[in-house]
Amino acid sequence: MAGRKLTILPLIRKIELIEAVESGKKQKIVAEEFQIPANSVSTIMKRKDNYREQFYLGQVDVNKQRARLANHDDVEAELLRWLLPLLKNFVGKNG
Repeated sequence: MAGRKLTILPLIRKIELIEAVESGKKQKIVAEEFQIPANSVSTIMKRKDNYREQFYLGQVDVNKQRARLANHDDVEAELLRWLLPLLKNFVGKNG
């Protein structure tokens, strides 16, 4: 039994899809254009506010297929502040 091909759209394509549906195109036509199932279009439209927030606030890379947001922004910032100087001064085994 062959499985169906899983298509994951990056955030930028989801925004394009949302704009296409909101411009008046039927969801079925948009699904065919983006080569995804019609129920996926429906799911994206249900979550459109979340996708727009991520896109306009720059929370994730628009070309990533899956958004991985930090749950604890303050901890992430401190970790990065601690790690960057270490990486800057890193000397490899051969150096």
